[in-house]
Amino acid sequence: MNKFVTTTDTLYNSKAKKEIVIVHISDIHFSSKIKPIMLDKLQAYILNMEPDYLMITGDTLDKPSITSDKKKIEELISFLTSTAKKVKIFISIGNHDVMTNESFQFFKDLNKLDNIYVLNNTSYQDEFIYVTGFTPSNDYYYNITGTESVDILLENFDNHPEIIKNLPKDLPKVALIHSPIRLSDDRVLSKLHEYDLILCGHMHNGLVPKWLYFIFRGNLGFVGPNNRLFPRIAKGKIVKNGQTIIINGAITKLSKQSGIFFSNINFIYNKSVNKIIIKRKEE
Repeated sequence: MNKFVTTTDTLYNSKAKKEIVIVHISDIHFSSKIKPIMLDKLQAYILNMEPDYLMITGDTLDKPSITSDKKKIEELISFLTSTAKKVKIFISIGNHDVMTNESFQFFKDLNKLDNIYVLNNTSYQDEFIYVTGFTPSNDYYYNITGTESVDILLENFDNHPEIIKNLPKDLPKVALIHSPIRLSDDRVLSKLHEYDLILCGHMHNGLVPKWLYFIFRGNLGFVGPNNRLFPRIAKGKIVKNGQTIIINGAITKLSKQSGIFFSNINFIYNKSVNKIIIKRKEE
């Protein structure tokens, strides 16, 4: 167990100008428990697939406070900068990454590095692809209801009309949004209707090991964020209304914040990597 495992999906898009290879990972949960050798292996694994783009959908950090450990955080920065010499990297922000406005500074600094794009309610466009990273406000995750709020998420989208309306029509469009939980709501998907592909993380595969897939079929999970049992959108791929949603199963299933006992049994889970190939579909 605890090896890298790839799920490959091939998508067809009439707007694709060439075959595009995306490697999608999420939830590294970088902390003092993450060793440089793991990052080296992850880098080699990613680059072996020769991607055009690497997309990381949030919770790169386990806690923002790790950024104050200059020696340790340099390991993560080294992983990202050396990987970025070979492939463009896009990073969206998750609920573990930032807790206060000051927490954004690390990601603002990352965004200044060559070939690394932190998409904080911003977009990137080149000749072949259009990518947006959505960052819900902290009160989306942390509010008096104890659940991720649909109303707050919809309000967040409305506050950023430039990244949900009038998008380029001649490119495949990818949205990076950390949590897929509210994508089951048609009101949310309608806000994202111009995007062909939505990439997420957050769910850690519902903490379902591969050998229990015969019980937890489809997108069903065992445990989700906030210890909610049997989340319905926890893993895998969802195709709805012409859009494809892919939920990465996490590099670190049980992080340091899970507690000493649980973080020490992380070895029973594999590290999830998605490879997405976008091919041209003739109209």
